[in-house]
Amino acid sequence: MTFDAPDRDGLILSSDYRATHPDLRPLARAVREADLVKLRRGAFVRSDEWSAASAREQHVFRIRAVAEDARAPIVLAGFSAAALHGMPVFAFPDDVQIQEPWKGGGRSMPGVTRISAADSTAERVAVGAFHATDIARTALELTRQEPFARAVGSMDWALWRRNEKRISTDHLIAELAKLPARFGVSRAQQVVRFATHLSDSYGESMCRAIAHEYGFETPRLQREIRDPQGLMVPDYSWDAISVLGEFDGKDKYLRSLRPGEQPGDAVWREKVREDRLRALGFTVVRFIWADLMDPKRVVRKLLDAGVPRRRG
Repeated sequence: MTFDAPDRDGLILSSDYRATHPDLRPLARAVREADLVKLRRGAFVRSDEWSAASAREQHVFRIRAVAEDARAPIVLAGFSAAALHGMPVFAFPDDVQIQEPWKGGGRSMPGVTRISAADSTAERVAVGAFHATDIARTALELTRQEPFARAVGSMDWALWRRNEKRISTDHLIAELAKLPARFGVSRAQQVVRFATHLSDSYGESMCRAIAHEYGFETPRLQREIRDPQGLMVPDYSWDAISVLGEFDGKDKYLRSLRPGEQPGDAVWREKVREDRLRALGFTVVRFIWADLMDPKRVVRKLLDAGVPRRRG
């Protein structure tokens, strides 16, 4: 069943519905019958649109619902600011996160998490129709909420050389200098020190960070290797032992697709590329998302390949 209701670019508000339908009970019935998804009181989205949306897009729907219900303009922070900036995260929470000064408690807003840490130094920027903490503060805030490897994934994106919105390590260090110790500066410093502009995907960053947490030597990134057929650039290289590492995320294969190709063509091309690397005497270790869900699998693959651990 298609639920008939006016919407604002996909967002259905009970206040709009009431203008032409005095009885709001059909909204509740549509939720029970799975025609609508309820985001919060008075805000809905059609189930088919919700299912077709990415996790980031779903969180933006939640942001819009909160903004419509707020009595004053809001400033997004943390995961919600990341959603607006396009910063990758492992998973988005159901709550929308907003930045605001500490008000000594007060009335809470359902579906909203308020962030007040170091509010006076948080830079606000316009992102489309909303305002949010800037990329530096957003990435630093995630170091307070996320485990090390996930925080590195987001921080690497903030520095990524191919990111049009990228910031510099110096910028992050300057932001860190503004923060009180209770913000979690020591933890944030660890993430900033380890982060790099060379990682090409969130999963690639997470995998590198997991290896670091388990004490393995940090690989060289994006090493250029040539053979008679041309240039190859693996994700990781442990030069001293001729071991190369590749993180095989879905995005890698989609990015490498040429016009008219199917995903299988990219997979075959990657296999041929690996054969070329092995012919040069390299061992190639491949990591997938399932490995990141069980870090012991990352450890086992690195040990099997002979990747050394850091001394001390």
